[in-house]
Amino acid sequence: MLPVIQHQLEKEFDMIPTMQNQSAWHRQPHNKTHHLRLVSPGDVTYALASLFLSSMQLVPAAQRIRMIDKASRLLARLLYAANVFSTQTIRQNLNAVLGPSSPPEMLERAVQRLLSMTIWNSLIINSLPMLSKEQIVSLASMDGISCLDDYLASDRPVLIWSYHFGVHPVIVAAILYARGYPIHAIAHARQMPVAASVFQRFYLRRLGRISNQFPVIDPREGPQHTMLDVLRNKECLYITPDYMITVDETKPKSAFEVSIDFLERETCLQTGGLRLAKRFKAQVVTVLSAPVNGNERRLIVEPFEFPTPGLTPSELQQDLQMCMNRFEAHVLTHPHLWLDSKRDDLLKRLNSTSHNEPVGMGNSKG
Repeated sequence: MLPVIQHQLEKEFDMIPTMQNQSAWHRQPHNKTHHLRLVSPGDVTYALASLFLSSMQLVPAAQRIRMIDKASRLLARLLYAANVFSTQTIRQNLNAVLGPSSPPEMLERAVQRLLSMTIWNSLIINSLPMLSKEQIVSLASMDGISCLDDYLASDRPVLIWSYHFGVHPVIVAAILYARGYPIHAIAHARQMPVAASVFQRFYLRRLGRISNQFPVIDPREGPQHTMLDVLRNKECLYITPDYMITVDETKPKSAFEVSIDFLERETCLQTGGLRLAKRFKAQVVTVLSAPVNGNERRLIVEPFEFPTPGLTPSELQQDLQMCMNRFEAHVLTHPHLWLDSKRDDLLKRLNSTSHNEPVGMGNSKG
């Protein structure tokens, strides 16, 4: 790349806002400091996961994955029966997404399955340092991986789009890295979130150590020129375009924010990473999870073609919209795989104002 073009890209990259100043969601005064709390919603899950992981040290490594599968189902039944905060939040969010016309038994089944998947993710993420590469690879089979091989063989950088389906993005990144793919994941893995409780801090410190296992780029640490290096070196940049931004009407809109229709709601996403990938003519694939019989987990790798050739906000908006349409179809088909449903701020991030008729509890605050 010519030095002048490279300098222009780096200058443009420096203009991309970090997660700390994207919107009013991250600019509230109380978000500037981290307050220690004794307890907070979801601590039952954190505590159970921590106790289980401590006991896992006594289990032979070859048996740990099978034990985690069994424990996930058992703990999910306990959490569902106790109707803890996480269970109530998932039920409310799924009801808002699926609408009141969904059969109650289908909704409750999705709640139970999502609880099990959430616990499985929590346990697997914390167990990664104890697993061999072969065991990490065995966590999920992959369909369509040949298209990723073909893209890398063509000497082009690859943008991997994923979502919180089935296995957590960190686990997907670990599986791909264990398979030998040159992946660099964009993830929030090192910085403690606001108002984390004692249990959450213990859990998240363990999660932070996972970032030492494969290359992780944390956007909250400021401008990350490593992203440019990944694309220049024609490797894989792994992102999850799911950080919905609540719109602050009193502030000027960033040039890197575009409106997206998702689940019949208007929300905003950032285009900075997508703009850089298109400049470097990166190939794109999506990675989604698919339910299969038994306890097997499978990841579906599919090529994604940009609907537009350019870099204007309008064209980038169309690119992101088509990608989110693919994710939306998967959410509606397999709602129990969408782990964002456990977020207590989901309906706030998914702006409750809809272009169409409200869906279910669309006007709820979540």
